[in-house]
Amino acid sequence: MKGAVETMMGMIMIAFMAVLSTAYIIASLNTQKAQNYHSTVVAEVEAGETIIQSCKKKALENGYKDLAIEPLISIKNEKYAKVTLTYDYTLPVLNLFLKHQIAGYAR
Repeated sequence: MKGAVETMMGMIMIAFMAVLSTAYIIASLNTQKAQNYHSTVVAEVEAGETIIQSCKKKALENGYKDLAIEPLISIKNEKYAKVTLTYDYTLPVLNLFLKHQIAGYAR
């Protein structure tokens, strides 16, 4: 009887760890997707500034919270932009809902 209880507890722990691992992998894949999208936006902004509004619209359509593209001018009068993408990092199993940001510069 003791062996059956221990086996059942072991199976429950393994199932919980599998669910937790799956949730973590999904969150990591969402982060990777956000990083790839951020890189794409930076490349598009570097190619030309006329697409800023369309990038912001696409970001909202793709489920990201916010895409901020801030045009700046350096000391040498060179144009560049700060691109900040805000996305959700969620692990529902642990009731963890965070907002993360990816920031980069387009020159």
